[in-house]
Amino acid sequence: MSRLNQTLTVAKWEFMQFFKWKQELIGKSIMLLVALGMYLWHNQVLYQPEPQQIVSNIELQGLQLDDDFVLRTESKSNDVLIAEVKAGNIDGALIFASQALPQKVTLYSQGKMSWQNDLQVQLNDYARSNAAASLNLGPTQLALLEQPLQFETNYLDEAVKDAMQQSSITANGLLFLMVIGVFMTFGQVFVAITGEKQQRVTEQLYSCIDAKTWIEGKIIGQMLHAVKAMTTTAITALLGFAFVQVILEGRALDFSIFDFTVLPWFIVFVLVGIYMCTAFIAAIAAAIDDPNHSGKSAFMMIPLIPIVAGFMMMDSPSSLAVTVLSYFPLTAFVFMPMKMALIDVAFWQVAIAFISSLLGCIVIRNMAARMFKMGMTMYGKEPDFKTMMKWAIAVKS
Repeated sequence: MSRLNQTLTVAKWEFMQFFKWKQELIGKSIMLLVALGMYLWHNQVLYQPEPQQIVSNIELQGLQLDDDFVLRTESKSNDVLIAEVKAGNIDGALIFASQALPQKVTLYSQGKMSWQNDLQVQLNDYARSNAAASLNLGPTQLALLEQPLQFETNYLDEAVKDAMQQSSITANGLLFLMVIGVFMTFGQVFVAITGEKQQRVTEQLYSCIDAKTWIEGKIIGQMLHAVKAMTTTAITALLGFAFVQVILEGRALDFSIFDFTVLPWFIVFVLVGIYMCTAFIAAIAAAIDDPNHSGKSAFMMIPLIPIVAGFMMMDSPSSLAVTVLSYFPLTAFVFMPMKMALIDVAFWQVAIAFISSLLGCIVIRNMAARMFKMGMTMYGKEPDFKTMMKWAIAVKS
């Protein structure tokens, strides 16, 4: 069997070891049931709630509440109205301190309910209209006062996308998917490699397969798991967005807030980046002798540092720091897709970033293979970081 076939065999075994299609179907079925429940609840298919009975201590002329409320006025004392709320005769009591502007009102209810926010919004609109009428302001004048400042930014750098084109939501989504991928590889690589080391499985396999082929197969298998998790997360998020937009809000489906033109390059960069992160995590995991007491577990989260930095520097995509990090081999897979979602990037810049990431991936893979080979055969005492660095930079594995 050729080395490529051995690598693919290990990758397939590693992927199928953690892929449980029944669990996937159960998980998706639960999500569909939750979505169906939300739809039925939102459209009040299973029940028809009774309107809330609200009593006010003063006459509110011109106030028209929606069909969820029934408002009436009763000239009773505050204590009597509160007692009726406690007795369950009414759902809420509106106690106005005075009729003079600005009015102060207190709502008494038995508990905290969602309808209270809706009632507050409608009362605020009513109070605003009364205040405008007292100042002899018409609807047009009131709307003009409530109109926010029309602020527009024109960038002299033509590479920066305008407000209609740039998508910070896309950039945040890309980084979030990378976090999903890194956490997926962290959890499964940690469990797989430390378990194999404790059971001494890998050292037996060294007799029929070399360490580099074994680690490459495991990296590819775990990378496929990360890609699967990222893909299902993205599809679920888009379906959820569509569900809320079309079913719950009753609007037309609109994905214009997402910039899908970045997707092809994102796929390329994420494959390289997840491969690099998985290789690093596998190398650290191989040096762990006891996963319950090892101090090296925290170092397996180092691949998250570029992603966290990406979230922090997202507001300055044209800065020198982002430009440098988008070319640096160990961070380009994060910063270049993020930068492409926010500003226009020339093809040659993307090509340089990809080549840089590819070279970094090869270097990390080779170093991880040497560390993996030595770490998996070392028992009883964990190697220190000085020893691990000697393994990593050794010319011969």
